Amino acid sequence: MSKPTIKSIEIKAANIPLNNPVIARIGTFSNWAFMTIEIKCSDNTTGKGYIGPYLIQYAPAIAMTMRELFKQFEGREIAPYQFFNEGMKSLSLLGRSGIALYALAGLDIAFWDAEAKVAGVPLCVHLGGSISPVKSYNSNGLWLKEPESLYDETLSLLNNGGFEIVKVRLGRPSLSEDLKAVENVRKALGAERLLLSDFNQGLSLPDAIMRLKGLDNEGLYWFEEPVVYHDFDAYKELRRRMNTPIMMGENFHGPDDAMRAMKDQICDFIMPDLMRIGGVSGWVKTASIAESFGIQVSTHLFPEVSSHLMRVTPTAHLLEWTDWAELILVEPYKIEKGHIVIPEVPGTGIEFKKEVLEKYKVEC
Repeated sequence: MSKPTIKSIEIKAANIPLNNPVIARIGTFSNWAFMTIEIKCSDNTTGKGYIGPYLIQYAPAIAMTMRELFKQFEGREIAPYQFFNEGMKSLSLLGRSGIALYALAGLDIAFWDAEAKVAGVPLCVHLGGSISPVKSYNSNGLWLKEPESLYDETLSLLNNGGFEIVKVRLGRPSLSEDLKAVENVRKALGAERLLLSDFNQGLSLPDAIMRLKGLDNEGLYWFEEPVVYHDFDAYKELRRRMNTPIMMGENFHGPDDAMRAMKDQICDFIMPDLMRIGGVSGWVKTASIAESFGIQVSTHLFPEVSSHLMRVTPTAHLLEWTDWAELILVEPYKIEKGHIVIPEVPGTGIEFKKEVLEKYKVEC
């Protein structure tokens, strides 16, 4: 039986304001860059997806790369996994990471959405899973603000969706300030709920050893990205020294990075980023690798698509929920009792607000 063929692509970029600005060691952001992708098929099916490339000024370069990659698939019957593998091979000269991988991921997400729509089922069902709520944590706040402000903010984050888990950002100028931040969040959270932490790559290895030792008995569920993501030797050293589990993975560029990290035993948990890991296809490959190593997998951003992927991830752990994309979505996913609810619609159900994309448009 023949499938629909790929006919055209539309890419838009927008710099969307955040409800709660990001204030972290890696930078301060009051807006978030989004690129939306729409793939038209011969049967009028439209596959949709989005990526968030962090720096809006690079959107034109990513869009140009995406359009060049798209030429390989135009006019062909839709086959997302095959397209991904062919795309990765074609990136051998440009490089299988960075802008090139972001571009391929954007295409991959939209291709999978289109194929699931053709099948008439939600993406997670099309991938062989089933619909069920996915356990999540609220990652919409607790940035590097005054520690005294974090008690009230924690209560707000817990109440907005019935969450039981939050994440505090650490890496302030002194250990005492970080300890105060943890204390204030814990007062609001309670002793039994999970408290995650994220350093956003803000420390050198010597500083990380000292800081993490000072926080190692504070009951934090994980230490996320204390040092630059590419220093695997540093992560191995931190894991050896600390009792608190080490989390990393949002900066894995494709399954190859994930494979090396798990093989070298440099972390306890991983949290791939949908864009950087290579879209749906890159995620599925990485989830299989994680299963073979017995490593639990959480998500980084993109909750509308990542939630579907958690339903086909054998070692699925926690989903990171943010509301950053909600301004551009017609029907944002709902949160109930700290779980994201996957809608029973074909594909991912993502529809974009064209007027919002136009208002915050960036040429690409």
